[in-house]
This record gives sequence, structure tokens and C-alpha cells, in this order.
Amino acid sequence: MDSEFYNAFATSTTPAAIAQAMNSENETGTTQKPPKLMSIEEYYGWKDRFENWVQENHLRSWECILEKYTLPRTELQVVKQISEFSEQERAMYRAEKMMISLLQQAIKEDIFILLQHDKTAKSIWDALKFAGRGH
Repeated sequence: MDSEFYNAFATSTTPAAIAQAMNSENETGTTQKPPKLMSIEEYYGWKDRFENWVQENHLRSWECILEKYTLPRTELQVVKQISEFSEQERAMYRAEKMMISLLQQAIKEDIFILLQHDKTAKSIWDALKFAGRGH
């Protein structure tokens, strides 16, 4: 009985093979996850892979990197509440939040926390580009 239980979960995959698969997944990303920047020294190689991945999977979010997102305002220049957003404003707000989330997923936490930014996708991207230039 014990051997049947073990055999049900045992695989021929070695820990080294699992680690290699994980490294490959981190490097290239998957359809669900962007490529991961594990070290700032890898920035230039990672940058192109990340750009291609985002442009393929979340093109509207990529626009938030090209032009800084600003919250919609009323005619009196007061920031609108989310409930007041038009459909187009909601779509751009979601695209901005998606891009921030993708960057948070793609950049290793110990790199991300060192970036100086104003919490917009473009400022995170620009701060990362600045940090990457130093290496």
C-alpha cells in the first residue's frame, strides 16, 4: 500500500531538471506570466523579452509605458472617483493597473523595492531603465 502511494506521485524528473525548467520559465515567461528579471545585471537581455511579451499579451497596458497615465479629472480639475469614470477612462485605468501588476510580477522583489518611482507604470519602467544602465 505504501509503495502504491509513493508510485502514484513519483516521477522520473530530477530536482535538477525541475530547476532547469523553472529557470527557463523565468527567462522566457509563459502565456500567463511575463519573463522575470532575477538580477539587475540581466536587464538588457530581459528588457526585449519583457517588451515583446507585454506587447503580445497586453498591448493596451504597454501604452502606459509609452505615455504616463494620469487619473481622469472633472472640468474643475478635481480627480474623478472610479465610479465617475467613462468606459474609456475605466479601460485605461485597468490597463495602467495591469501594467503595474505585470512589472511587480516580472521584477524580483529585492530589485523592485529599490526603485524610486511615483507608483505609475511609466515611472517604474523609467526607474528600472536607470538602474539597469548602471550595470
